[in-house]
Amino acid sequence: MIELGFLFWLFFIGIIVAVFQDLKRREVDNWLNLFLLVVSFSFVFFRAIFEKDSSVIFHAGFVLVFLFVLMNVFYYGRVFAGGDAKLLFAMSVFFVGVSFNESLVNVGIFVAFLMVAGSIYGLSYSLVLYVKDFEKVNGEICRFAKGLSIWYLMVGCFVFLLGFVYWVFFVLGVFVLLSLGLYIFAKGLEGVSMIRVVSGKDLREGDWLVDDVKVGKKIIKADWDGLSSENIKLLINRKNIKIKEGLPFVPAFLIAFLGYVFLRELILGMIKVF
Repeated sequence: MIELGFLFWLFFIGIIVAVFQDLKRREVDNWLNLFLLVVSFSFVFFRAIFEKDSSVIFHAGFVLVFLFVLMNVFYYGRVFAGGDAKLLFAMSVFFVGVSFNESLVNVGIFVAFLMVAGSIYGLSYSLVLYVKDFEKVNGEICRFAKGLSIWYLMVGCFVFLLGFVYWVFFVLGVFVLLSLGLYIFAKGLEGVSMIRVVSGKDLREGDWLVDDVKVGKKIIKADWDGLSSENIKLLINRKNIKIKEGLPFVPAFLIAFLGYVFLRELILGMIKVF
């Protein structure tokens, strides 16, 4: 396993910088991700030369390719925004093990920590926003719920009642109703706390439009990729543009990173037991 001393402090400090960027601007700068990637791979490369061990370079390259694929899966699957996906990719070297199998296990453990940390952090962050705008969010939730088809609720209730016949339907019904409730809550929260109005001059590359915007004969789509630099040039003179702010997810990376560093051996021990 690559010694974690230098790499730990490199990524620990880098992720903290990324946290501040994400909280302040809802984005992680490309230069930071590139810096982490280049410095960490340089460390591996020169260490391999000094110790005359070329295997670590192959392992690092393997993890790099694997995380490149995973980064794109998470991004196009709309699990991560672009900056978050690139940060995961930039951390590739941190997961290099003494074998390809160990490297994959390391990535799996970190991603598991990241999913758990993201869920807990995301729920906590959402509840803080909900309490902050309690009345407005409740009003938006009611407005949005009224616009939903009654069929969603009826299907959920019907499946739930089938649980008295077979328990699997009960579990499925609870899942359907819970998912519907969380969806309504998320849309209500988004409509109040996650949307703001800015001028064209304040737009940044990657910002998400709430609605499509027509500029002359061109329509700028409100899509997952966000605004490009060309889109911003077209919108720069607009005064009121609604954009949607995403959840600042990088704090979950910090939690997962620390969990990985201090609990990885415990998790590996549990895996070996089973």
